[in-house]
Amino acid sequence: MTRVIGVVSGKGGVGKTTIASNLALALNEFNKRVMIIDTNLTTPNLGFHMGIPLYPKTFHDLLRGEAYPEEATYIHPSGVHVIPAGISLNDLKKTDPKNMDNVILDLVGDHDIILLDGAAGLGKEGMAGIKASDELLIVTNPELPAVTDALKAVKLAEETGTHILGVVLNKHNNVSSELTVSEVEALMGYPVISTISGDNQMQASLAAKTPLISYKPNSQASHEIKKLAGNLIGIDYQPPVQARTTGFFSKIFGFLKS
Repeated sequence: MTRVIGVVSGKGGVGKTTIASNLALALNEFNKRVMIIDTNLTTPNLGFHMGIPLYPKTFHDLLRGEAYPEEATYIHPSGVHVIPAGISLNDLKKTDPKNMDNVILDLVGDHDIILLDGAAGLGKEGMAGIKASDELLIVTNPELPAVTDALKAVKLAEETGTHILGVVLNKHNNVSSELTVSEVEALMGYPVISTISGDNQMQASLAAKTPLISYKPNSQASHEIKKLAGNLIGIDYQPPVQARTTGFFSKIFGFLKS
């Protein structure tokens, strides 16, 4: 059975697309058949993260009934199937997200997991992405404005009956100015199932148009995302000893600097 998992946030800039794209590659490494779809119709970025900024047919075309799924599907070198969204203003003007759940339903069956990279915010396309998902990961940062906005996404998911898997706390540097994991959980009302360290290699991987999982597979953040992927499919992923040691000292130095 195909799982449709939405990766959403309450606001832009929290690293939602970064998490979604890297999670897709991590799940693929666990031998899952993975498709990732950019359901952000207004400001899509998944194509840039995956190295395919321009593509003849896109998710916009699927929503308009102007393309078949195979025409809009790009196979990433990792093996992950990607349906990017169109980046032209004309695509935005001509596309209505109201049929999103039916279009995605037609894709179910050929993959183990379909990840939906949701729209930032809670407009029509954001709501359509939540409605089209069976399960949700809520991505936020350990700061009050991001958590407050993410809470709105939680409330909307509860209204639609979409199952929330938990919170992914991204750009977590374990410094005193951040909200703690327990504080985020208390505010959100859901468990933090993954903390992803802030990593300066993220920007470098984006410039290289390659998710961090491929760009720096042994980085701390890469191992944390692999652990999240394992958690989603019932695998207890443990990073190599060297990676665990490096991560430990990074946290110590981060604490001393705070």
